[in-house]
Amino acid sequence: MRIPKRYGQSQVLSCPFCGKQAVTKNKQKVPVCMKHKDSVIDNWKCVCGSFLDIQEGKWGPYCRCIKCGAVNFKRALELNPMPEVKEDPKTEVKTVPKQETVKADDPRYFD
Repeated sequence: MRIPKRYGQSQVLSCPFCGKQAVTKNKQKVPVCMKHKDSVIDNWKCVCGSFLDIQEGKWGPYCRCIKCGAVNFKRALELNPMPEVKEDPKTEVKTVPKQETVKADDPRYFD
């Protein structure tokens, strides 16, 4: 039995860093979420042990090995698990508003 395609669900890209839905591309033209827009993937290795080059093709990103040739991006992601990216908790510095008293005879009263 053939299952028909659904509109908009044929290709849903996910961020390789966190797994959320990819919205934009980084410098290497890999689809990532907005949080990891400036992140770069470094030093991925193939099954044979040589380094992989990430390239952009007609149907999305793929990896190229010198010995093996083209390697699927999903397979390269399985071979090279991404390290967990920990978020730094941001502390907000609250500024105390400055209170200024303006009298009726002050020229700043009419500004």
